[in-house]
Amino acid sequence: MSDLPQSFLEPVLVEEASKVGAEFRFNTEFVALKAIGDGVITTVRDRATENTYDIKASYLVGADGARSKVIESLGIEVDGQQLNTAFNVHIKAELGKYIAHRPGRLNWILNPDAPDWSAVGNFRMVRPWDEFVVSMHPSSKDGKSFDPTKEAILERLYQMIGDKTVPIEILSSFQWTINDQVARSWQKGRVLCIGDATHRHPPINGLGSNTCLSDAFNLAWKIAYVLNGWAAPKLLDTLTTERKPVGDAIVRRANRGMEAHRRLWDIIGLTPDARQKAVSLLEAPTSEGADMRREWRKALEATDDEVQALGIQMNQVYAGSRATVVEAGDQAPDFSRLNLLKQVMVSTFPGYHLPHVWLAADSQSERVSILDLAGKGKFTLFTGIGGDAWLEAAKHISNYKPYLEIRGYCIGFHCDYMDCYRDWECVRGVGETGVVLVRPDHFVTWRCQSAPRGGEQEAAARLGAVMSKILGNQNVRSDIR
Repeated sequence: MSDLPQSFLEPVLVEEASKVGAEFRFNTEFVALKAIGDGVITTVRDRATENTYDIKASYLVGADGARSKVIESLGIEVDGQQLNTAFNVHIKAELGKYIAHRPGRLNWILNPDAPDWSAVGNFRMVRPWDEFVVSMHPSSKDGKSFDPTKEAILERLYQMIGDKTVPIEILSSFQWTINDQVARSWQKGRVLCIGDATHRHPPINGLGSNTCLSDAFNLAWKIAYVLNGWAAPKLLDTLTTERKPVGDAIVRRANRGMEAHRRLWDIIGLTPDARQKAVSLLEAPTSEGADMRREWRKALEATDDEVQALGIQMNQVYAGSRATVVEAGDQAPDFSRLNLLKQVMVSTFPGYHLPHVWLAADSQSERVSILDLAGKGKFTLFTGIGGDAWLEAAKHISNYKPYLEIRGYCIGFHCDYMDCYRDWECVRGVGETGVVLVRPDHFVTWRCQSAPRGGEQEAAARLGAVMSKILGNQNVRSDIR
C-alpha cells in the first residue's frame, strides 16, 4: 500500500525546492497586490511580528487555497457555491486490530445514533495503522458551522471506533467547507492562479493534490521560459485555456461522488428509526425487500466511480491550445466509446499526455518509462529507425539556441532504446520515420507522420517553425535557418 499525505509530501517538496534556490517564508500572509508596468508588487504580513512589507516580482502566482485572497483581490468571478461544512480531526490511535486484516486507506462509518454535526465519518489513513485524519459530515446540508469541544470530539471518535479502551491523541482539528466552485479565469495580467484557489471541491476521488500538482507542472515550464526570454509572454495565456476545462471536470466529478455517498446514507438511514427500517427491508424475503437490496447495490456500485476512476485523473487534454501544433491532415482520435471516467485516453495527438510505455537501452539494462526520458524543463522528441533527420534537427536547434535544448531519442531495434513490449509501436501514432515532440510537462505538442524528403535541413526548418509557433518567439525560427 502506498500513500503520501500532505504532511509528509510538503517537507520533501520544501527540501528539494530549497536546493535549487527557492526561498520559503512560513507564517506569512498575503495582504494586497498592485500591478505595475513590469511586474507586481505584493504586500505581505509576517504573522509572528505583524510587520508588513512589499515584494516586487515579474509575476505573482496565487496558489493560496480555497479561500484565495489573490483571486478575490483580482476581482475574478468564481462560479458555483459553498454547499456545506465538515469537520476534520487528525489523530494518533492504534487501530491495526480493526483494519489490518482488511486494509484500506479510507473507511466510512455510519452510526445512526451519532450527533447531527458528525452523522457520517471516515477514517483516512495517514500511516498504517496508527495515524488518521477523521472526517466528519453533518446529516443535513444546511451549511451550519459547529465548534465541538475536545470532549465531544473524543466521545464521537470512541463511538465511531466502538472501543473506548483505545488511546487517542488529537493532533489537530478544524472545520472546512464543501465547495462546488471554479474560477472563470485563472489569470489577470501578470497574476496567475492555480490549485484550490481556482477549483474548489470535496476530496472525493482524491483529485485535490493531484490536480494542484498538474496545475503547477503546466505553469512552471511556461513561466520559466518567459522569465528567461525564451518564450513570449502570451504563452502564459494558455494557462486558463488548458487548465480551466480540467478544473471544471474534477469539480463536477468530486461533487457527483459526494452525492453518491449521500445516496448511500439516505438508503441505509442516519437515525435509529430510519436505520432499523432500512435493515428490516434489506433482510426481508419480500418484493419490497428485493427492491431495497437492488437500490442498495446500485448505490454501492455508484461509489465505484470514485475508487476506479483513473480516467478522470489522466484524461486531461489541451486540444486546440496555442501551445500545440497539429499537422494538416492529422486526425484527432475518437474516444466516444470509452468510459472517460474510468478508462484512459491513450494517444500522441497534440494536446494529449504522452502515454507511458516501458523502454530499455538493451537487454541487460533496467526498464525506464518513456515519461522519465521527457520533462525536466526540456522539450523532447521521439523517432524511430529512419528518423535520423529529426535527431539531427534537434541537435541543430540546440547548438544554435542552447537554452532551447531539445533532447532526441530513437526507439527501435539497435536504437537508443528498444521498445520492450512493442507498446510504443502500438501507441506512437506516427510511422517509424515520424516524430513525436513533447513539452516539458509531458504533453505532446506536435507530431509528424514521417521524415521530410528534404532531409536534415527541412526537418530543422519544420521543427524550428513548430517551436517558434509554440513559444511565440520568432527568433527561434530565424536563427536556425
